[in-house]
Amino acid sequence: MKTTKTTNFPDLVEITADGTSIGKTVLAHRVAHLYREVGRKVIRVQIESSRRRAASEEEIVFINLEEFACAGTRNGGLVGVLSPMFESVLEARKNGAAVVVDWAGGTSGHRLEVLAATNFDATLAAMQVKALSIVMTTNSSEHMTQAEKHLHSLQKVAPQLPRALALSGRAGPFDWSVGSEQRGHLDRLLAAAGEIPILRIPLVAGRALQVCADAALDPTRALLMNFDELAARLGVHIFQSTACATEIALWWQRVGGELRKTLEATRAPVSA
Repeated sequence: MKTTKTTNFPDLVEITADGTSIGKTVLAHRVAHLYREVGRKVIRVQIESSRRRAASEEEIVFINLEEFACAGTRNGGLVGVLSPMFESVLEARKNGAAVVVDWAGGTSGHRLEVLAATNFDATLAAMQVKALSIVMTTNSSEHMTQAEKHLHSLQKVAPQLPRALALSGRAGPFDWSVGSEQRGHLDRLLAAAGEIPILRIPLVAGRALQVCADAALDPTRALLMNFDELAARLGVHIFQSTACATEIALWWQRVGGELRKTLEATRAPVSA
């Protein structure tokens, strides 16, 4: 793929997790804006239930999760349902854009089926498309176990697809004592991750990110607003909007630095 500015960033980034309320969509926003910061166009693809879809001021390619249920009646099955995603990759390959895919929670089984059916990793390698699959988890034992299994499955189904593990601080830090049950889950998860990049997403004090999400406001737009405008948009007073902006700015800076390291560490695909 051609880019407007030379970077080592992947051409395709997908963010996935079995659970919900982990922070995938917020991270997808941050990834997209990081690409724009380096002068590269982005095509956002979001796979989400129509019941959960929020209004957005950003142009996004939506794929309704409900269509997965009728995949058997579609030409190509699940691959047919996901045609808008594959078309976005082909379009980006022509115009030099990057693609950021935000998978809905609970779709890992469908995703693995699609990766196997399309020989996804080898196909991307043959197209010289550099990709990265980010598996995301919070510190809950259930989420960590799901992420561990998903990493193992990805290695079997798509061994050429570069992976990264995102440790989301949304539910708290990953700092348990040795010998605890939670530490055991984390140790097994890190063992499954091996030498792939680890993206550590900090915990944001307060509820700034969730408040913005409830108002269908992505963090970038929130940071660009003056405090009066932000207060009106969020339905809070100016002191709360100031505190909210401070929380978001800290998160934004720290996650941006972590993302840069992770994206630059992605290895180039090997031609099939």
